[in-house]
Amino acid sequence: MRAAILGGTGSIGMATAARLAQQGVDVTVMSRHAPRTLPTGVEWHSADVTDRTSLRTALSEAKADRVVHLAALLQFACKSDPQLAALVNAQGTLNVLEACADLGIDRVVFGSSIAVYGERADLMRETDELPADASIYGVTKQLGESLGERFRELHGIDFVALRYSGIFGPGEAASPGMAQVRERIFQCARGEDVLVEGASGDERVHLTHVSDAAGATCAALLATTTPPHPVYNVAGPRENYVSLRELHALVCELVPGAGRAIWSAKAAHSAGPVDTSSIERDLGWRPRVSLREGLSNLLLQTRSASVA
Repeated sequence: MRAAILGGTGSIGMATAARLAQQGVDVTVMSRHAPRTLPTGVEWHSADVTDRTSLRTALSEAKADRVVHLAALLQFACKSDPQLAALVNAQGTLNVLEACADLGIDRVVFGSSIAVYGERADLMRETDELPADASIYGVTKQLGESLGERFRELHGIDFVALRYSGIFGPGEAASPGMAQVRERIFQCARGEDVLVEGASGDERVHLTHVSDAAGATCAALLATTTPPHPVYNVAGPRENYVSLRELHALVCELVPGAGRAIWSAKAAHSAGPVDTSSIERDLGWRPRVSLREGLSNLLLQTRSASVA
């Protein structure tokens, strides 16, 4: 099998590429800019989802059988530039689906988000009705899911959307969003007081280690039969549902002498806990990495980097 990962140089893309390569899959990650490093056995190809011609050429040259589409602007970038959000997240996704239909690619795994559920505090399930007043980012992901389902009906493409929740772990966020807010909190482990822009500390989210997100992505991509449902939630163990203040408190517990988090905004977007029973039942994937375990490993890397 040959797999192409669009937006593949972000944290989920790189972790997924490494895991697929370890399983013997021929993997090409695609992005506008070359990564500093690549996992063993993984190739890189320049591609931009907003450029239909270069995108189609890149997928054709990679001879991809299946595609993971992760290229997107995140929350804050969508809010600050709605026009670019529409171009990248909406038109870009349409370009991906059209190219896959033209090239006979049989499965597309789409990186969606729990932002589709809007701001709420109760348990979120795939069968819930989606709100019309979600954030710009959330609305673009709703549209991406709808486009994928339409292409499945018209062209027979296996389309699976994964609604990722609160990704953390090695790697950098591709554009401004809550992932960057969490990265700022982790920097407190260096013993510095950190200004956390765009958050009050009261925001809650169900955190997911990037290795769990990669595992879910591989499960959806490699399933030998068409997954029974077009959309699945992806989140960490239930105890990973925390506020940003609780996340900072855990940093301080794990790293004595950690700096303060200085919150600079009114409460931003919060999300409820996430039900993952559907993907566990259908694809055999289960979250494995607790917040404490994942954060311990991440902070060890952060402190090592600061010493170096």
